[in-house]
Parts: sequence; structure tokens; C-alpha cells
Amino acid sequence: MTDTFTYAELDEILRGTGHTGAIGMSAIDGLIAALVAAPSFVHPDEWIPLIFGGRQPPLDENSPELRAVKTIFNRYNEVSETLADRPQAYRPIFMTADDGSIVARDWAVGFVLGIGLRPKEWGECILLTEHRQVLLPILVYCEGELDLSPDMPAAEKRRRQATAHAEIAHAVAAARAICNPDRAAEARRQSGKRRRATRTR
Repeated sequence: MTDTFTYAELDEILRGTGHTGAIGMSAIDGLIAALVAAPSFVHPDEWIPLIFGGRQPPLDENSPELRAVKTIFNRYNEVSETLADRPQAYRPIFMTADDGSIVARDWAVGFVLGIGLRPKEWGECILLTEHRQVLLPILVYCEGELDLSPDMPAAEKRRRQATAHAEIAHAVAAARAICNPDRAAEARRQSGKRRRATRTR
């Protein structure tokens, strides 16, 4: 037994019959992109349940759940390294319709789920600033409760949806570049707290 699944295998396992509450690989990839680009770190204990229907999966040795989580972390590391070292090479994992067209909505929903884990930080860094336009290629696919661009007419969203998927990779890289100073500052604060805690023991 290998340590991980392929992304296609993981998608089939998680989505399965559609009754597990789990999300597929494209939505997971969107979530991961938001986590990596975010202005604030999110611990896996917060976001792994979003993938497994709201629960922490059992991680018994050689279990399919452990293999699934390892596969997810592999993609997380892959996205993190690519956006850090070769952002122009980053490519999202989109679904494909029967006619061969790109389906970006699942990916975008995953990204917005990631934003929802740190809404205050995303607001201060991008969504409530002049940088908001950067995320529009993603936000045009989100509607209903996940709509973060309610000021845009539905007809305009549908028009943009036809081509916006081609701009998503650049949007993610740009968002990471904007958020990275905040992420780095947070890491420095956490490091300082750990050093102070060590000295007081």
C-alpha cells in the first residue's frame, strides 16, 4: 500500500455517493490555495474537518483516512512551495465537464471557505481594501451564502464566469504576494512569544 492516493483517487473516494458531506479534490485545492495565500496561518485542526463533513477523521495507521490526509498535505506543501518559489508555475486543480469545459465553481467555493476561517484578516488585507479586485476572478463563481461580491449584478457574474478561470492562478499568486507581509509579521510575533515563554520557564 502506498502512503498516498492520486488526486483523482482521493476525489472519487471523498465525493463517493455524495452523502458523506465531504468535498472533492477541486474544492480542497481551492481551500488549500486560500490557506497558503492567507494573511494569517490556519492550523490543520481548523480546516481538515471542512474536508471531512465537519469531523476530524480517524488517523489510524494504514487507514484510508490517514492516506487521504497525507495526500492533502502533499498538495498543501506543493502549492506552498510553488507559490513561494515559482508563482508563475502555479496551476489550480479544476473539474472538467463532460463536454471538456472547465468547471471552476467547486474550486472557488473551497477558496471562499478558506477565507471564512480568517475573515477579519482577509478583510483588512484584501477584501476591504483597494486590492479587492485581485480576487474577482474567484469571487464571480460564488453565490448565495458564499457571495463576497453582492454589488456585482448576476448577469455580469455569469458573463465573467465564461473566462475568469483562466485568471485564477494569477489571482492566487497576487493574493499571496499582498498577504505575505502580514503572514511574515504574524510568524515573527509567534516566534517572539515562544522565545519569551522559553526564557520564563
